[in-house]
Amino acid sequence: MYPDGGDGGAAPADNFGGPLQSKFGTHLEGLIPLILILIIAFFLAVRFDVIDPSTPILGTVVDVFQSGAHPTKMLIIGATSREVVNILNDNRDIIDYDLKTTQSLERNPQEILANYEIVMLDQSEEANKEVSKKLGEAIEKFVKSGGKFILVKDSGIRRPDTYDVIGWKNTFGDIVPVECDRVINDQPTCINRFIVQGKLLRQDEDHPIMEGIEIFPADPLRNATFEVFDVGTNGKEIAFIESSGQDKKEFVGIVEKNLVIGKSLYFNYNPGKTRGVFESTLDYLR
Repeated sequence: MYPDGGDGGAAPADNFGGPLQSKFGTHLEGLIPLILILIIAFFLAVRFDVIDPSTPILGTVVDVFQSGAHPTKMLIIGATSREVVNILNDNRDIIDYDLKTTQSLERNPQEILANYEIVMLDQSEEANKEVSKKLGEAIEKFVKSGGKFILVKDSGIRRPDTYDVIGWKNTFGDIVPVECDRVINDQPTCINRFIVQGKLLRQDEDHPIMEGIEIFPADPLRNATFEVFDVGTNGKEIAFIESSGQDKKEFVGIVEKNLVIGKSLYFNYNPGKTRGVFESTLDYLR
């Protein structure tokens, strides 16, 4: 027998939550088959080459589903500093990097870049600052396909066998967050090199790259030595460099440009000088 109470008794358990929960459950049940169909369709498209899994963003998705978490693949083009290499070696658990020259990428740069999630162009340790139009266009496509790009100092500022190209726009399109358009005394300012004694200061207080880092060096009695270039910005400035002394001058430090799905960062100094900032950059781009 049922307990007394008639219609005033408690509602049956399967009606708990009322109409709202019932509607939510119905919608959720309807979405689950759709999600499964989309996942299956994606992998079938990859399997039969309808979608190219070698593009940076799709390649990452496929790798994650197939093999789980993995170290981020990073390519360094050129000759970077010993400090940068040391930081990367200390972070082998999260970064798997390769070093290549611009010459080794001339034959099929687009196919090679598709194997990486981060590409860094750093020719700061070599005299040659040239990047071919073919490689520049491959890097541009890499970024616009969802890749992450880091450019250091005056790397890639020239093109081989071309004397009328200075700067980045003609080679890399619109992905570089700095520019070389300003001219003083018939010289593009971005080829002007300065040795600055001073500090790196945070410009964007909310940016993850500078989280917990307001100034470098943090010791008020110390300064660092930076090699910098006189560049203009066409992106979001994250940090700047200020010279010491009474006649203070400011230079671009770190600039970012967000594209639709890719990112491009510029360092106007050796990133290895600021270990904390560079490690935060790697975390941010991963």
